Amino acid sequence: MFNLLVAGHSEMWEAQPYSMGLGRFKEYSGHEADAIDPTSPESLRRLEEVPALLMYEVGASGPHARVVRHGRIRNIVRRGNELTFDFEPDEHRAYLDRSSVLSVSDQLDIGQFEQHRTHWAVKDGDIPADLIATGTPERPTRSVNVVAAEYVEAQRERPRVAAALVEELAAFPPSVEKARALLPARIFREATPEIFPILGIEPRTAEGRRALEAVIQRDAAGQDLPEDWSFSVAWFLGLYGSPTERDRLEEALSVCAQRLIELGGEEDREGRIEDIGYALWRCSQSRTVVARLRRETAVLTDRLIRRQDLSGCWGAEPNQPGSVRITAYATVALQRLGDDRYHEAIGKAVAWLLTRILPDSNSFPRNEGDEEPDLVSTVLALEAIRRSDQAGDVPHVLEAGESWLLSQQSDLGEWDAEPWTTDFTIGVILSYLTNKTQMLAQVDGFLLMARDFFRKAEELQWEGGANNRRLAAIATVHAVEMFLYGLFERREDLALSAFKENGTETLGPREALRALQDALQRIGVITAPQRLPHRDQLSSLVGRRDGIIHRAHEVSAAELSDGIRDARKFIDRFSKQLLNLDLLQ
Repeated sequence: MFNLLVAGHSEMWEAQPYSMGLGRFKEYSGHEADAIDPTSPESLRRLEEVPALLMYEVGASGPHARVVRHGRIRNIVRRGNELTFDFEPDEHRAYLDRSSVLSVSDQLDIGQFEQHRTHWAVKDGDIPADLIATGTPERPTRSVNVVAAEYVEAQRERPRVAAALVEELAAFPPSVEKARALLPARIFREATPEIFPILGIEPRTAEGRRALEAVIQRDAAGQDLPEDWSFSVAWFLGLYGSPTERDRLEEALSVCAQRLIELGGEEDREGRIEDIGYALWRCSQSRTVVARLRRETAVLTDRLIRRQDLSGCWGAEPNQPGSVRITAYATVALQRLGDDRYHEAIGKAVAWLLTRILPDSNSFPRNEGDEEPDLVSTVLALEAIRRSDQAGDVPHVLEAGESWLLSQQSDLGEWDAEPWTTDFTIGVILSYLTNKTQMLAQVDGFLLMARDFFRKAEELQWEGGANNRRLAAIATVHAVEMFLYGLFERREDLALSAFKENGTETLGPREALRALQDALQRIGVITAPQRLPHRDQLSSLVGRRDGIIHRAHEVSAAELSDGIRDARKFIDRFSKQLLNLDLLQ
């Protein structure tokens, strides 16, 4: 036999002594409760000899609504139509999680309806030992993740309870953790494509498929979609889509292309250069969009470069003060697009941005001369700096700017910035804050060459034609080779060099792959006789490269596609695992 006491008031179990109305006593009880007489003190004392669980109703609010107390009832006294009593927590297993208790509700004979009703039940049987073993002597600290999880659940089922949790969430300081923990509530209300990757939802998984279906459903409804929705859809389908969504991807790409053509064909007017910078920035976020719209982006990129001021900035109009926001859009777009012809332009732009920091807030304004901080300008300027070759010289700028970004977070983990929607703003800022250490600085070297070779290979693949396929295969092999050399250079613990013993000749891709396999086996990343993932496929691609160079062999579209796919998987995997870099970004 054991006691189960359920309360609807969120503070009922927070201060002793407790009380329960006789009208609710022995509700939902077992047969053993028949022997308990509330008019007999001796009978009531039997309840002090058995364990007790004190819990709140499902749906109750408050900071401890999910905590179940485990211990013994003491000092039961009848006072009129109430029973008053004290509670003595178990010394070692005083606190249980309500979800753990309800997971064994059948064993405890806790019915669905009694979970929502204040009462005192006397149950037959014992509390399972496995359940008691999950208890803790101290009440668990309510982390932001716990409170956020309750808020997300309540948003879906009990809005009144969700409102009560807002105050508790407000007590937690701004943080990336807080913002991420509250993202499921936003997705529940509206499927914003940019949010799903931040939650770690992987493409081509069951969870990724559900994300895809949610976005497609919102897209099909067509209500209250942002003006630039096609960029979001093209980006998202490029990551998460399958052949069944190919038509919708093509449609989104067509709309994006039309927008770029419009921007490239119109005469300059007020605000046009900002539109160009923004459009290129949106394109640069997606490998698929960049590859498919390379001609359209090339036209706008050339136009953008021609409009750069000698000081390094871009402005809405010639001979007007520079715009921090436009300069940040343009700089990040050029960095992401990865054309080394614009290295000097990027360097000048970053140098100009570093002179526009607002000293009081360590943020950036929208335009030169403004004194008010601008969220969009700040997050993009920080990304431009972090991706530049000047990032290592100004860590204090990055740290202070990122602190300001967090300080602008609302109680519910949100950021708002005109003209973006709130969800899109959250996605952009969280993407920066969570991926900032994976951004490749634009410093000349093997890794930057690897990225640029790979992008050139993708461009040539999309161009089509026998010779372009040959060149794409050669560029892909060079991308893998440069990546291996950059990896050897950065990971001293591998004890590898890109060069042979004579110090002048490089190893070559096959020997470098073998050396990496041996090194990873030595440090325990892979276990012998396990081979380096993708090594055989990449060696096959190297063989095709050699056939092209020495015998003018052709490479089929399918062979090239497989080779580029394997190279991408290899570089993506080991750049993240061994270097914490999103190299192909």
